[in-house]
Amino acid sequence: MESPHHILDQIGLCLLSATIMGYLAKLAKQPLVLASVAAGVIIGPVGLKLIKDREVIESLAELGLQLLLFIVGLELDVRKLAAAGKTAVIATIVQVGGGAALAWLAARALGFEGLPAIYIAAAMAFSSTMIVIKALSDRAELDTAAGRLTLAILLLQDAFAIVFLAVQPSLGGGVEGGPSPLVVIGLSAVKGIGLVAACLAMTKWVLPHLFRFVATSPELMLGSAVSWCVLVSILFTKFELSSAMGALIAGVSLSSFPYALEIESKMAPLRDFFVTLFLVSLGMLIVVPTWEMVLHTAVLSVVVIVSRLVTIIPAARKLGLGLRTGLLSSLHLAQVSEFALVIVLVGVAAKHIDNNIVALVILCLVVTSTISTYLINLSQRIATFVMKRAGGERMEAEKTLTQIAPPSTVLVGCFRVASTVMHDLVAQGKDFAVVDFNPAVLQQLRKKGIRSIYGDISNLATLEHAGVEHAKVIVSSISDDWLRGTDNLKVLKALRKLSPHAAIIVTADSMTRAQALYKEGADYVLLPRALTANKLLEVIDKAGSDALSELRAEDVRAFEARAAQEVVP
Repeated sequence: MESPHHILDQIGLCLLSATIMGYLAKLAKQPLVLASVAAGVIIGPVGLKLIKDREVIESLAELGLQLLLFIVGLELDVRKLAAAGKTAVIATIVQVGGGAALAWLAARALGFEGLPAIYIAAAMAFSSTMIVIKALSDRAELDTAAGRLTLAILLLQDAFAIVFLAVQPSLGGGVEGGPSPLVVIGLSAVKGIGLVAACLAMTKWVLPHLFRFVATSPELMLGSAVSWCVLVSILFTKFELSSAMGALIAGVSLSSFPYALEIESKMAPLRDFFVTLFLVSLGMLIVVPTWEMVLHTAVLSVVVIVSRLVTIIPAARKLGLGLRTGLLSSLHLAQVSEFALVIVLVGVAAKHIDNNIVALVILCLVVTSTISTYLINLSQRIATFVMKRAGGERMEAEKTLTQIAPPSTVLVGCFRVASTVMHDLVAQGKDFAVVDFNPAVLQQLRKKGIRSIYGDISNLATLEHAGVEHAKVIVSSISDDWLRGTDNLKVLKALRKLSPHAAIIVTADSMTRAQALYKEGADYVLLPRALTANKLLEVIDKAGSDALSELRAEDVRAFEARAAQEVVP
């Protein structure tokens, strides 16, 4: 039996190696998930063989996995899931179903049969919530049309994963002479529904009183939450269901509590510690890849990326979201999920598959996550390139402007500033039009009777067919921080080429950028920080007097009047 000091040494080695690889990953701009997995490969059986007692690390990692899923459950807003809408539900069904079917066919072609093929299909169908949300957040694209569709699909994927985890322990079917596999899966579903119902009953009638009682004691509240997670996980295990699913359901059952955020924040350091061990232990599970495994990894990685393209793009276009939104969302989701690791590890525990399948899925995760990092970073450029070649924007613009006189003012791109200024333009009876590629924004504009043209403002042909050459005033109010695939300098050059006599107003993020835009021929440059500073000085001058109260009341009235008219909240 290993001494406690030796076990602590091994845990410390795991954390040290993960931290060192994390530094390298940050320099290479790669996901930290990959760094921890790589650390496990280096110190594990494939690499330097520094860790021998892997079972201890795996036991701690399993606890980390349950804590991770518990916190995922706390963050899973059921109201957002219900509000995802018919469009997102259909897109997700097509993506998950189509992705699983293509992966299953590929697995069969590679020689996998039965449960291994099913597990590979399920693992390849889901995308990484952790990687995608981090990447889109860093690029400020969560609030775009493609970002919202991507988030909705990820949220619904989690729901589908929960369903799979519920029936997963029964995938092997019954014993010889016992019930059929369908009966076994049906019984598992009934047991799962019963346990979920019991958890919800506890959430409604027991837990609120318990948590109110311990609310003034943060330590006891945290202990109660962790104990609830452990209790539900044990119950699911006793009923031959996945303990990982139990942890997830325990988190979901507490997600509506006002204490959920406090519990999540208290558990975050503990979660990060154990999740790092979990990822390192996954790296240790990777075996020395044979040429056959390398081939399998390459094929399945290509299938994952292609499956997103051939399922999401057609679904998005049929649902009226447009080619660009569908293409961007498919590029965002072109990787294997952490949930895939949960699925195959549960499969190993149930003796449905062996560690070779786990190693294959981990390799696919590493490859697709690395490729996905570059696809997300280049997604706007790729989408712009494809849209130019497809000519979709040109046709849409021509259709929209048929038999319509050109507008005197054109707003190029519609985001927060444009959304607000439109209220005043309408009130003043100004003749204007808006060019944007966000289908949700265009739908709102058309409901309000505002002339709108679908198109990418980085595309010269789109601007030409939008009629900007006839406009007297052209405004680009979106800053470079929010523009994707272009910037105000490129937009200014294109606009000036098409409309040399128009007054062109563009936006800058810095003094240096404003000077560059003026040198390039901008008639006026909006510098939001300067405008905000001027307004702030006015407010400061009025502080401590009745004038500030009057200004406040005036703003409150204005905001109330504008709120219902805003296209972008």
